[in-house]
Amino acid sequence: MNELLEQIFSGTYGGIAIMLVITAAIVFFLRALYGPKGRFRDPKWDESNRRIRQQEAERRERLLRKMLEEAEGTERQEGKGDAH
Repeated sequence: MNELLEQIFSGTYGGIAIMLVITAAIVFFLRALYGPKGRFRDPKWDESNRRIRQQEAERRERLLRKMLEEAEGTERQEGKGDAH
């Protein structure tokens, strides 16, 4: 058993496996600390992000309304031209 573990960890693939395990552990640790509902997550950033998302949604809605109004105006003008 010891020889098998020694072969696994001393080979090229073993080194890669160790690096992947360590990297995954670091990623999950940082996610637990700073990710959604994380212990060290800054509420100011969450509020700022919420505000920015709301502003972007309002801007997209205004743009959509404007585009729809322009499309309706174009349809009305085309409809008037056909009636003559």
